[in-house]
Amino acid sequence: MAAVEDQDPKDPTGLLRTADVLEKTGITHQVLYRYITLGLIEPARTTPTGVRYFHPNVLLIIETIRRITHEGGYSLRDLKDIFFKDDRVKKATSPSS
Repeated sequence: MAAVEDQDPKDPTGLLRTADVLEKTGITHQVLYRYITLGLIEPARTTPTGVRYFHPNVLLIIETIRRITHEGGYSLRDLKDIFFKDDRVKKATSPSS
């Protein structure tokens, strides 16, 4: 796991670029995109040109996702259902704007 000290010294915000996340976790761009589209992780910031930056804690989240899916046998959809069920219920029961 990468420490905060391992971050790009040129980035004063301490956020990690997509390439940094991919390098430090060993996942592919497609896997990262899948995690984002399922709502398992989200960028801390996205530039107007679409460049994504992530908080360093995303490394631990990705490691946890990988451990649960590989060792626990859960699918990504299972994780979404388990951890984000309350959000779906709130959206489904809230009045439309």
